[in-house]
Amino acid sequence: MSSILLYLALLIVGGFLSYKGWIHQGLSNKIDKLQLACLFVLLFVMGLRIGMDDRVLDAFAQIGLHAILFGIFTIIGSVLTVHLMLKVFNRKAVK
Repeated sequence: MSSILLYLALLIVGGFLSYKGWIHQGLSNKIDKLQLACLFVLLFVMGLRIGMDDRVLDAFAQIGLHAILFGIFTIIGSVLTVHLMLKVFNRKAVK
């Protein structure tokens, strides 16, 4: 529970600093690359943990289809939601 509060606090502090304009533009441009690198490391570590867990590997056939369907519908839902929000907010911005 305390780690979740730490993540939330870091998110709030980062948002506040960015909102106030206290983040230098040069650093802002480098954050994208840092965020992408951290995402790749996170995915790699998650893959390692899944690969080392025998229970997950044994149940992979059972959860595989559900995971694929869940992933597909999540992607479709996300794309449709972004598309809808862009239409809604672009209409309001034009008026």
